[in-house]
Amino acid sequence: MRKKLTSIVISAGLLLGIYVTGENATAATSSVTLSRITASFQQSEFATHYTANASDSSKRPLTYKWTLKLQLVDKPDATNPGTPGSKAAVDSKCNNAGKLTSSTQEFIWKHGDAGLGSCDHAKMGPSGHQGRVTLVVSDGLWSCTATYGGTNSGVGTVSTCKAISAVKKATVTCQGPTIKLMDNSNGGGVLGGGKQPSFMTKGISYCLMQLVTYHWNNGQGAKPGTIGLNGTAGVKVGPWAASGSAGSNNAQNVNWTANVSTPTKLVVINGVYSCVDSDPTTWSQDAQSHGTGFCQVYVVKAVVSNATTSPKPKSTAKATTKPKKPALTSPAATKCKGTKLTLKASPDNGKPPLKVTFAMCSPKSVQWRIDYGDGQSKVAVGTAPTSITHTYAKAGDYKPRLTTIASQAATTSSNVTTSVSVGTALISLSANPASGASPLKVAYGLATTVANITTWTLDFGDGTHTAGGGKPPASVSHTYSKDGTYKATFSVKPGAYALVYTVAQITVGSGTPPILGVTAAPSSGTHPLAVKFRIGTTIPGVIVSWVMKFGDGYQQQGNGKPPASVSHTYTKKGTFLAFLLVSQQQQYGGVQYVVPKNGLAIQVK
Repeated sequence: MRKKLTSIVISAGLLLGIYVTGENATAATSSVTLSRITASFQQSEFATHYTANASDSSKRPLTYKWTLKLQLVDKPDATNPGTPGSKAAVDSKCNNAGKLTSSTQEFIWKHGDAGLGSCDHAKMGPSGHQGRVTLVVSDGLWSCTATYGGTNSGVGTVSTCKAISAVKKATVTCQGPTIKLMDNSNGGGVLGGGKQPSFMTKGISYCLMQLVTYHWNNGQGAKPGTIGLNGTAGVKVGPWAASGSAGSNNAQNVNWTANVSTPTKLVVINGVYSCVDSDPTTWSQDAQSHGTGFCQVYVVKAVVSNATTSPKPKSTAKATTKPKKPALTSPAATKCKGTKLTLKASPDNGKPPLKVTFAMCSPKSVQWRIDYGDGQSKVAVGTAPTSITHTYAKAGDYKPRLTTIASQAATTSSNVTTSVSVGTALISLSANPASGASPLKVAYGLATTVANITTWTLDFGDGTHTAGGGKPPASVSHTYSKDGTYKATFSVKPGAYALVYTVAQITVGSGTPPILGVTAAPSSGTHPLAVKFRIGTTIPGVIVSWVMKFGDGYQQQGNGKPPASVSHTYTKKGTFLAFLLVSQQQQYGGVQYVVPKNGLAIQVK
């Protein structure tokens, strides 16, 4: 993605130079800094060493140009040749032609190296010539100049900086992957009243692509407003209108997203900034964020160059032929123009690390973004490419999302999601009833998130089974005619060899049925509300880990079988859905049980 900076540029924060191409180029702060020149006379060398410190906040390489010019200190009519600087007599024929140059970071003037031209030094007083030393440091866009007069030790004048002529021809391109420059969010319980969090670019220029803030607001969300940045010295970046999307438990408008840069309007930042949200009352914060509102900043590295506009290629069309319209940014745009947005993953399951290729089909757009679901994403201007690859390093079930913006004037975005299962498969088998007298008719509920299932099997444990191809049905019934304890096994194959399964225990006649469940006491009350959750886990198989999610952003977890009970105190009002997740490790990956299916509601007043 390479686009000229043609409209908006932001200059703020630390020493930073940002440039606008075209006729409306305006002044900005130099990205180059240069200290005063320090001179140190070395008697043993009969030379003077000149040094200065220079840096570039935009990380561009610097060039150094030292110039030494001899100049007369005293005038020909000086009357006291014995006192330096007292206008001692000089050679009237002196043309002061001595000059030295250097491109090193340190300049050394060995006295006598600079020729005196036609000057007769014997006719001159102690002052005679003075060396006028000038240092110019440049990064190609800005230059800073410092000077020093003389050969004795000391410090020179304050440097001055200016934009060189190439600035008006400079272009900015956004290159490389999208990175998350700042993210102070966490999984803790939240309150409103977020303050502005700050971050810095550490001297690197970035194209600002997207800002995201979080408004849980007791699960009510908030009507999307605006998000922007405040830089140092009162510089404001944005704000931009945000769109809302759902979050945990399908709570609406809890995620606010502001899309910033477009192909013709790039926003470049470099310095120190604070996130600014239009509704701090509902802006989520907690102790872990030190009271600052949750904010995510997505950027692409900005590269500034001096390249002039390339000449247009000569047309080979005949004069009577109407020129063809330029090709769209991506082949997918032509192929998918006027169609729905699609996103497909291949493969969509496997062990980590899992490299997935996403096939994307998108109508023409001005900006696109893909969130891989594991905290990483890519944002770019233009139309989405036909495919992109991503590697999932950890096990989990992910929901990648492709989002596009159709035009610069659009107030909403379009998105589509898909699923990728890495390492862990969600599969469940429920039996109703799980015990009873014979003959016992049991209705089995089958559910799984495993994708691309080739075959499935339900073994009832009494020597009979049922099976099929593709996705399994939601339920299957079976009648047990004899007393006994049976282990029903539900398995699916997402490929030719892999097998993911789970089991359920059925007790026919006498015996103790298996238990997997959670209850809460009390389940309602005023805050702060202390709730004790009782856990039952006598399911067959080896439990390797468990997580109790309390629904307010907090959770308790551990390895092995969970304890008989856990306690949690709810400190704020709202309705919270608690879940118990129990994991079993199998040969081809983990299996998770989630109970209760729709969550255990806790009412806090």
